[in-house]
Amino acid sequence: MNIINDKDIDEIAARDYLAANLGVELFPRIPEKITVSIAAKLLHVSEPTIERMVADGQITLTKTAITDYIERNYLANRPINLPQNTPNQPK
Repeated sequence: MNIINDKDIDEIAARDYLAANLGVELFPRIPEKITVSIAAKLLHVSEPTIERMVADGQITLTKTAITDYIERNYLANRPINLPQNTPNQPK
């Protein structure tokens, strides 16, 4: 019996498949127009950070914009798998 782990799953393809075929969305029960408070909770940042992101034009206060932001920046939250024997610090 094989055990599937997160390295075996193409998360983007799985999410797209579910959204296209089963009507599953990333943030169910969240309205399209959202508040600074809700955006901060969805992105796990502070409200002043959301206010700066809106002022800088990085996001708008909509569920679609938050979802797009997460998709564009998803890999920023993932660890990098370095090959074995890679030094941690330059010599």
